[in-house]
Amino acid sequence: MISAPVDPRAPMSSAPMKYDSEGQVDWGNMWDSFCVLALAGGPPHRATRLAPTGSPDLADPSYARAAAEITRGVTAVSGLPAHSAEPGWVAVECQSAGMARWIAGAIEAENVAARSNGTALLVPVDVGFRVEGEIKNVITAVAKTTHYWQDHMPAEAKQTLAAEALLGAWWAGLRRRLSNWRRAPLEG
Repeated sequence: MISAPVDPRAPMSSAPMKYDSEGQVDWGNMWDSFCVLALAGGPPHRATRLAPTGSPDLADPSYARAAAEITRGVTAVSGLPAHSAEPGWVAVECQSAGMARWIAGAIEAENVAARSNGTALLVPVDVGFRVEGEIKNVITAVAKTTHYWQDHMPAEAKQTLAAEALLGAWWAGLRRRLSNWRRAPLEG
């Protein structure tokens, strides 16, 4: 029997769930290894894009549980502090704006919504996120990308990304000041 060739761009298979002695998901020991990042030609983590819905109900207990589990899992896999941010997002505090921007792009390539705001990496959370599904997807994407950043990204690349972020912030500030200057009334 001849088997069909495996598409290297197909989504990666899911790692089995592992639990600690208290019955909580053991995010820090879930994976033995990671496949190549989608950004570097590997398979994306998901086949379809995972993003928050328009405006989640923050009073819904399932939203608070999902946000708390993503925060706990992200901290366990990355060593970075995380906390609830604006509705639909959990913020992961990165060491630099360049790190946050690069990881956000790498997570997007994994088909999980992400963006950066300064040194904060924002990842999605929503009412319908389940531990075995969407929550695991978000944490896995953060685990893969932060592992790559921390263990495989050359120091020179990190320095370049940090410099780009500083220049981008400087340029945005300059454009803002020029725009304000043009709008200022002439003093006579």
